[in-house]
Amino acid sequence: MAEINHDSESAAECVDAPEYGSAVSSARRMSMGTDEYGHLPGLPRLEYRLMEHKRKLFVVSGLLIFEGSLLPLILFYPLWYATSLRHGILFAIITSFFGLISGLEFAHRSWRLIHKNDKYRPLDGTRWRFDFTHWTLSICYTIMTGILIGASIPHEPLVRPLAIPVPLFFIGAGMLCIVTGVMSALGMRTACKVSSIPKGAPQPPYVLTAVEDVASKCFRRLIAELNWFWGVGSVISGAGTLAAVWVIPQQEIAYGVGWGEPLVFFVVWTALTVIWTRRGLRREKKLWAVNSQEKAAVMESGTDTQNTN
Repeated sequence: MAEINHDSESAAECVDAPEYGSAVSSARRMSMGTDEYGHLPGLPRLEYRLMEHKRKLFVVSGLLIFEGSLLPLILFYPLWYATSLRHGILFAIITSFFGLISGLEFAHRSWRLIHKNDKYRPLDGTRWRFDFTHWTLSICYTIMTGILIGASIPHEPLVRPLAIPVPLFFIGAGMLCIVTGVMSALGMRTACKVSSIPKGAPQPPYVLTAVEDVASKCFRRLIAELNWFWGVGSVISGAGTLAAVWVIPQQEIAYGVGWGEPLVFFVVWTALTVIWTRRGLRREKKLWAVNSQEKAAVMESGTDTQNTN
């Protein structure tokens, strides 16, 4: 019985989020029945179904991983050891492929944001104002491209700097998660408009800004946890890889570490995130089920009382 009461309290905390609306006043949400995700009363469904886009996600994600980790390694070692190409030309070839896929995706995203149809823009966003994620990517890509070009210019290219763009990206993204996580925990407010979050509003963790899909306090807590998970993990991974690139005696091995370790980190952290998220959403579903049953009982009791009177 104590466990049920605990679940009830947790459920109330999950659904009673004033800034996003209360589950008590949402009869449609409470009336949702069994769905394909389980026998429990479902959480409010979103208009977007991820599984309907799994093929595109798989293809695009695979190409981005191939471009950002595998392709530089595939090109570097055969060209370095099996050809007599001047090293400057070798890195010119590798650098020319950088941004081929991500650049097209970036251009596609830019077009969607500036298109006269505001379907893909943040709430209250204007046509010529990119969202926070887009500005973040713009700065990161500019720095990464500058390093690749600058380190390739000398007659004998600087191999170690050429191995650090991805670790630097992880450090930057991780620091962004940590800083916004601290601001959120301290109740600090935004200094400017952050995607759909207006200036002066409570600063959300960066992961929440990127997702912009808020349903309840439980969900926001899950996002905050993942924000710290990715933020701290990315900084540690990026800094560790950066140090390894400079410490490893052989620059050829250092180059492989610089482009290969981020992929290992990404795969491991993504797998852990999937497990973590599924457990969190499963728990929230159970709490919603408990809350739904209690509210249904209260409503039924009230109806019986009215009929008796």
